[in-house]
Amino acid sequence: MSDRTEPTKQAAARLAAIVTSSDDAIIGLAPDGAITSWNRAAERLFGYTAGEALGRPIGLIVPEDRRPQEDNVLGRVLRGEHVEHFETVRVAKDGRRVDISLTISPVRDSRGHIIGASKAARDISDRHTRETARSAPVAREPETRADLETITRGHDEFLAVLSHELRTPLNAIYGWARMLQGGLLDAETQQRAIEAIIRNATAQVQLVEDMLDISRITTGNMRLDVRPVDLKSVIEAALDTVRPAANAKSIRLQTVLDPRPGIVMGEPDRLQQVVWNLLINAVKFTPRFGRVQVHLRRVDTDAEIVVTDTGEGISADLLPFIFDRFRQGDSSASTRPHSGLGIGLALVRHLVDLHGGTVRAESPGPGQGATFTVTLPVALVQAAAPPAEERVGERRAGSTERTALRGARIMLVDDDADGLEVVSAILTGAGADVKACLTVSDALEAFEAWRPDVLISDIDMSAEDEFLFLQKIRELDAARDRRTPALALTGYGRAEDRLRALAAGFNFHLAKPVDPAELTLAVANLSGRVG
Repeated sequence: MSDRTEPTKQAAARLAAIVTSSDDAIIGLAPDGAITSWNRAAERLFGYTAGEALGRPIGLIVPEDRRPQEDNVLGRVLRGEHVEHFETVRVAKDGRRVDISLTISPVRDSRGHIIGASKAARDISDRHTRETARSAPVAREPETRADLETITRGHDEFLAVLSHELRTPLNAIYGWARMLQGGLLDAETQQRAIEAIIRNATAQVQLVEDMLDISRITTGNMRLDVRPVDLKSVIEAALDTVRPAANAKSIRLQTVLDPRPGIVMGEPDRLQQVVWNLLINAVKFTPRFGRVQVHLRRVDTDAEIVVTDTGEGISADLLPFIFDRFRQGDSSASTRPHSGLGIGLALVRHLVDLHGGTVRAESPGPGQGATFTVTLPVALVQAAAPPAEERVGERRAGSTERTALRGARIMLVDDDADGLEVVSAILTGAGADVKACLTVSDALEAFEAWRPDVLISDIDMSAEDEFLFLQKIRELDAARDRRTPALALTGYGRAEDRLRALAAGFNFHLAKPVDPAELTLAVANLSGRVG
């Protein structure tokens, strides 16, 4: 008897050692689901010690939503079935859900009767994580495709609107210019044509400036030259700018301006840009013979600018998004009744934010007008404010008295013949002696002999390296112990373009299209004719 029982004991000991050292959690169950064995791997996987688990129901580690499933599987095993690689979820002691793969077998006594079940549980959480990561892109593909289609559609709509906004003023510029060229207009109509060309060209410049401002703000490159500002002067300057558009539609501009609203700290031309955008927006959406009112008032420690119109109003579903970029009530280029890219109000919000203020829009609904309120903090220490400055973006030829450049020698370098001619005409008209060069090689050849007082160079010539050109000019200057002032003229107007030009050695930077008065003043400064 002892000879037969000894091998049996040894086999049982080996089996126990295997169960104890197994990397899989091995759990023994009684027919009623009570835990009868719990190895070390089970302790590691589920967090309960053997002392905490033994004798307790298997429901200890089964989530509530998986209880029916557990009862079904255990019932099958107690009927003699084997369940292999059954994937499910269990709950650890700390509440963590664990993905596992179960293999469950019936446990029989020496006579073959089922007296319980044995479970081998393997943690497959890592595998599930990898599979989820691999399948996520596939699962998101329809959503991603829809997002891309929305982005593409929005991009196409924006380009269509941008094309419309560029072509509309170009139509007037091109048409009137061709009629002037053909000599088909009498003196009175010629004056109207010139005014229309300037007005539409200014609209295009404004469009480009607004887009650049949006870019500067979104990239964090917008900087304010803060000083004391009299809001009454700012509003009056903006009203002067928008009044012709209002008169063209017989819209009444009414003002109620508190003479002592307090001084705010800000940049005058940017605050004027805020008011101008609100006013031009009100005029655009107000029908003929309507009314636009501007109020300036003091409210506690704030100054408020309120622009109210009797126009089309704003629907309740659009009102929360009215300050979003490129957002209009109807964004379709072919059906929308009003011009614009939908960036004016976005600029208003960003600029007001930069000044530490707030802006809000209100409207009773379509056809009932709208009210925009800008709130700005009044400066704690009041100081005298200079008159509102003319906004740089409003390029009005002849608005500044031209400074004489008589006797100044100016060298121009530009591969665009038309651009070269118009800049040459502006400076020649101011009395300068101008030498125009279409190529860098021509300019280098003429520079040493001609010795200009000021060099003006385009920095976006297609086949030239303008910065290398300036470097060679500086080498020629060094040989004669001098430094010729240089002005960069470019179609790129971003802050980084200006900094790049200045870092390369240019003394001044102007963006095209160039205003005659602004160009003349800049050259006068560089040539020493203006202090």
